[in-house]
Amino acid sequence: MTRILFVYGGRVESDDGPLELHLDDGTVVLLDGAGDGESLLVRGAPWTDPFEPPISAENRLYIEQNGKWSRSEQSGDPMFSSVLGKVISSVKILENEFGREAGVQLSIGGTDLWFVVTGDECHVHWAQPIGFRTSTGYAQ
Repeated sequence: MTRILFVYGGRVESDDGPLELHLDDGTVVLLDGAGDGESLLVRGAPWTDPFEPPISAENRLYIEQNGKWSRSEQSGDPMFSSVLGKVISSVKILENEFGREAGVQLSIGGTDLWFVVTGDECHVHWAQPIGFRTSTGYAQ
């Protein structure tokens, strides 16, 4: 698993960012927030870095002044490493308090991971976040 995290001035902001799931068959699933800032966006392809090398002098200056989103491997994080290589046994789409599909609950090797979108941010939780429930339009 990898997260797409914002890096500015050498500091990684680890609380907010999309999540990439790398499956055994080579499939990559990207969980992200949609353009409306509160809906779940799921893509069957990895995140694409808009600042892929080679980086122009203009883009390098922009990154130095403003920061950029970067792929960050999560295997060193004890919570993420505990689910690596385990089977995803269930997937549940989550609704926020406004009834919008805004997250997903993954059961992986006996551990639940919640990925939710709220206020233009993407968060990973290891316990059910307040304000989210299984989608009424979802059938497992």
